[in-house]
Amino acid sequence: MKETSLPKDQERPVEVDLSQLAADRSAPTVTPYRGRRVWLTRYGMPLSILIAFAGLFGWAARESFLPSHPVTVMPVLVTRAEVQQEGTPLFQAAGWIEPRPTLTVVSSLASGVIGQLHVVEGESVSVGDKIATLIDTDSQLALRQTEADLQLRQAEVVEATAMLTAAKIRLDNPTRSQVALADAQAQLAQISQELAQLPFALQAAQMHRTLAQYTLVRKKRAGDAVSGQVLRAAEAELAVANNTIAELQAREPTLKVQQEALQNKCSARQEELELMTEEHRSLAAAQAGLMAAQARVAKVQVMVETARLQLDRMVVKAPMSGCILRLLASPGKRLTGLDPHSPQGSSAVVSMYDPSLLQVRVDVRLEDVPLVQLGQEVQIQTAALSDSITGKVISVTTWADIQKNTLQVKVAIESPPEVIKPEMLAQAIFLAPTVVKSDKQHPSIDNEPLRILIPRSLVNEGENGNYVWLANLETRLAQRQPVQLGQAGTEALVEVTQGISPMDKLIVAGREGLQESVRIRITGEDRTLGTGERITRKPNAN
Repeated sequence: MKETSLPKDQERPVEVDLSQLAADRSAPTVTPYRGRRVWLTRYGMPLSILIAFAGLFGWAARESFLPSHPVTVMPVLVTRAEVQQEGTPLFQAAGWIEPRPTLTVVSSLASGVIGQLHVVEGESVSVGDKIATLIDTDSQLALRQTEADLQLRQAEVVEATAMLTAAKIRLDNPTRSQVALADAQAQLAQISQELAQLPFALQAAQMHRTLAQYTLVRKKRAGDAVSGQVLRAAEAELAVANNTIAELQAREPTLKVQQEALQNKCSARQEELELMTEEHRSLAAAQAGLMAAQARVAKVQVMVETARLQLDRMVVKAPMSGCILRLLASPGKRLTGLDPHSPQGSSAVVSMYDPSLLQVRVDVRLEDVPLVQLGQEVQIQTAALSDSITGKVISVTTWADIQKNTLQVKVAIESPPEVIKPEMLAQAIFLAPTVVKSDKQHPSIDNEPLRILIPRSLVNEGENGNYVWLANLETRLAQRQPVQLGQAGTEALVEVTQGISPMDKLIVAGREGLQESVRIRITGEDRTLGTGERITRKPNAN
């Protein structure tokens, strides 16, 4: 390589040998084959990943593609419990006596002013006894007015009945139509007779004219022997004869027209007599008039009954047998009756109750509420009695008192003594039935064994004993499991001593047509079945 001369003042560069960078093109270059490696990295590996992902997705979603039976499951109920002997006092709570189910408010159904009260507080009354009397002057006047209207309407009924009777008589005896038909027939007969006599009258008139003509000719021939007056008389006689003939000839068409009209009139009268349209119309009108009059009477009768009822309601009567608890009104007070716009209680007169139906409304502390159950025996103590009386729980209310932290329980008193009155304070002692109490309320029974409870409705009876349907969560299959029942439980729950464990899931819905080892699909979990029940044991339990 030729060196390039440099100026003297510059340093000489390092020599570089570029011959090593030259390529030898005398022999062909062989390139190794990389096609299979490119195919594997570009297509094989992504396809393998997709196949693995699809397999994983199919395995995870296999439950959705395989046929399965939809079911609903629930867990078993597990409790640690003890059995307490029946009759043992559990707790006591204060309350007060009240009527059962409630007191009865006696109200006036009519508006008015109280004139007199007939009862006092504490008085015993029977059904229908007078409680109060309202001033009834207006009600008596209204009753008399409606009774007078009733008499007037009844007179209208009598008049309508008479018109109906007359219409029926006219229908049965159509004399008017018969008279009209006879009159038309008589006129027709007269015209027919005149028409029949007309040819004879015309013939007589023509003969009279011939005679008059002959007389006139003879008198004219006589000449001066006949006076002029006689000749004029003969001429007048001939003129009269000609006029008579002309009149008779002109009368014939008129008589024929009159005859035809009278024939049509007779036919119409005959048809009217056969149909009797006017009589039927009069009968229907009379019947309608009678019905309208009777309807008016019925309407006024309702008004009379309403006025009489209003007058009867002026006396407020006892709706039941019992005792007057409190007077809610006094003489001179105005009662509004059934007026919907009046304030509530503005018609109340007294409140009363049945002494044989009393109960105690007890304020039970919330921590003691789980110990209460329907039918539970309760001992009731009050200052008015030296001994306790017996009662039973009949209701547990659903509204708690947030200030007292209590819940009201209704206890019915069995055969209450006469000395017991409403609003008396009482002390209620709740006695224990044969009850299994939950360990949540009584942690002192930790040494008691666990009890497994299931709803009674899930227990099936088979040839080899009782069994239930379980859901195997691992295999997703239905399992028919034989069980052995115990003695503890409630009306809705039963104890299971053998066959299932606390971790099992019971099939609740979808058991219809279910078979062993059928694939199932759990659609939900139901925890409400059998909850909220008191757990009891049969009397012969250990």
